[in-house]
Amino acid sequence: MPQPGFLQIELTTRCNENCVHCYIPRENRNQDIDPELLCDLLNQSKEMGIEEIIFSGGEPMLHPGFLEAIDRANWHGFRTRVFSNLTLLSDDILFQLKKWQVHEIQTSLYSIDPEIHDRVTKMPGSCELTLRGIKNLIDRNINIFICCALTKLNKHSYPGVLAFALQIGANVAPNNLITAQTDQGKSNLEFRLDNEEALEVIREILENDTAYDTERFRPGYRNPDGALPCARNVCTSSICVNARGEVIPQPGWQKVMGDLNRQSLRDIWENSPEIKRIQNINIRDFPKCGICPNIQFCGMSLEGNANENPSGDPFAIPENVCALAEATRILVHSYHAAKETA
Repeated sequence: MPQPGFLQIELTTRCNENCVHCYIPRENRNQDIDPELLCDLLNQSKEMGIEEIIFSGGEPMLHPGFLEAIDRANWHGFRTRVFSNLTLLSDDILFQLKKWQVHEIQTSLYSIDPEIHDRVTKMPGSCELTLRGIKNLIDRNINIFICCALTKLNKHSYPGVLAFALQIGANVAPNNLITAQTDQGKSNLEFRLDNEEALEVIREILENDTAYDTERFRPGYRNPDGALPCARNVCTSSICVNARGEVIPQPGWQKVMGDLNRQSLRDIWENSPEIKRIQNINIRDFPKCGICPNIQFCGMSLEGNANENPSGDPFAIPENVCALAEATRILVHSYHAAKETA
């Protein structure tokens, strides 16, 4: 039986930002995980041998027990990560994060241009606060990872974010994959890059970020174990709990596999038929993928499939995914061929 290595806990669905691409429906951003359940969950996680805890949201710093959760995780000896927009990062929180040796903070920076960043978050002043938070973390030698999600509003912002990250010594990566909302709503997809825009972004990444997906985008790459890339860790090395205390496969995929208000985490992990089904997903469940020459360039995700399909089917691949994978392969191969002959 697979052993989960890390657990992601959604402390809250509340957020002080209102990002245009967010997969949490606005009407659902009102839930905090119960503090007693959270404490018990951390105890159970330790007993199960889980090594890493990720605290996310929403904005996790909005949870009234945020610092207590970090303290408890530190007391148990977990390696701890936090996903935060950093706009609420106070001196007290900074002090505690350093004291408790949080392994890494991940944040989103959509542009170093405040006007563009704030258009994505719909929160005036958010760029200034996030940049200040990043610099404060760097000053205290706390590891920071910057994710730059790319939408129609900031599609050419990654080179600037990359240059900023390299200057201050932060890890950084782009993300151009926006999934539909967890209730199959698609209003956020109006900000998703179309395939032509996505190719423009991929070319910018290839030209500016020599570290990004270097191996996967290398001509001749072969998937080393034949597994389906998008399902490699889901419910095998990782598991998630949402703010209602329900066990789900991934943060953006609200498929309930068990309820911690009525069951233990171990019971759910070992006995849930939904978890067993996901653990057994392999490339044979996607026959076309097994013979597809574009698989190494594919951005398919199980939660993306499920959220975009009206029935929540994780095996239904949206048409644009396959088209973009083929176009990406052609672009990457021609890019490398041009470099070799230059």
